[in-house]
Amino acid sequence: MTNFKKRTLLSSLFIWGATSLFAQHQKDDRHLNIGLGVGGNLGMPIGISYEHGFTEKISGGIYLGYARKSESYDDAGQWKYSYLLVAARASYHFKVNTEKFDPYIGAVLGYNISSVKWQGDSEAPASSSAGDIVIGGHLGSRYWFTEKVGAFAELGYGVGILSLGITFKL
Repeated sequence: MTNFKKRTLLSSLFIWGATSLFAQHQKDDRHLNIGLGVGGNLGMPIGISYEHGFTEKISGGIYLGYARKSESYDDAGQWKYSYLLVAARASYHFKVNTEKFDPYIGAVLGYNISSVKWQGDSEAPASSSAGDIVIGGHLGSRYWFTEKVGAFAELGYGVGILSLGITFKL
């Protein structure tokens, strides 16, 4: 084999290997996202999602989000607010010209539980909890730093309007 052929073969293998390290969403991919929400009214919400790739363009999984906040009123006591969201989610992944980005759009169907409780010396003015079915959507993208670790950003329904965090390919 000539020197030129060896270099061409090695270069081709290197390029193929480097692009596969940062491959976009693929069938049977499993992703775990852990993020913080921005733009909600309940402090600093956290969210965790898991998705499995059913095809090269379709993934589905679960989402769990939690947020809470307290408001103090002098020495009288404080209100404690909490919000829990459990949902199924599905995403459609777009193919782009770079291997590091994984843009997607999707839908969420779930159930939320909200509560407000009074904690203090005085009698509770009121405490309440409620739950309801949630239907929403999301628009997001992952950016891969390595083969297994990246960052993600999502706009849409969750415990915050914007979620930012880290993603892992399992």
